[in-house]
Amino acid sequence: MDTVKATSKKTETDGRKLRTTDSRQKIVDAFLKLVYEGNVSPSAEEVATAANVSLSTVFRRFTEMELLYRELIIEVQTKFLPKFLIPFESTDWRGQIHELVKRRAAAYELLMPYRVATKVLMHRSTFIKDNIERWTLMQKKQLEFLLPFSEIEEPLMFAGIEASISFDTWIQIRSAQKLSGEKAEALMMYMLELVLSNFQEKSNKD
Repeated sequence: MDTVKATSKKTETDGRKLRTTDSRQKIVDAFLKLVYEGNVSPSAEEVATAANVSLSTVFRRFTEMELLYRELIIEVQTKFLPKFLIPFESTDWRGQIHELVKRRAAAYELLMPYRVATKVLMHRSTFIKDNIERWTLMQKKQLEFLLPFSEIEEPLMFAGIEASISFDTWIQIRSAQKLSGEKAEALMMYMLELVLSNFQEKSNKD
């Protein structure tokens, strides 16, 4: 009899855990969907409606919206960070820079709604702000590794390259200038080449 009660209790406990996990994931998925659809700062009420759960369930699973903001960063990092760590096929730095632009363009297009949201939310969330700063630093280090000159040696050229292939530039091209993803990538490559041509001319003179 005790074994039956113990089994029943365990089944009940496991069931609660599954429901908790399920409702938590539904809330996270709903939040991410709202952000991706252009709602840069969904309210708890909007998340509850989208997830088809009660508002009290949202606050039980996430005691503050900051925890959902963290889920946004984790989702982005889990899905897209590995794509930037794949070795380049090119063996020369110019070819690698071109590959980098193509990778960034593909990622930027998919991540754009999340990026727009995080730029808004970073003023409310230290976690998001810190992660954006780390991401920016990582991209800078990647450029420093690939380019034949350092930021100290060529500060204006380095800043020009950084700006021409940045996420903010992509958003400007796609949102404000209304260019297609294909044309946006081509424009970024064009701006990059303008800066690199100056470097080439300077190298030839030397």
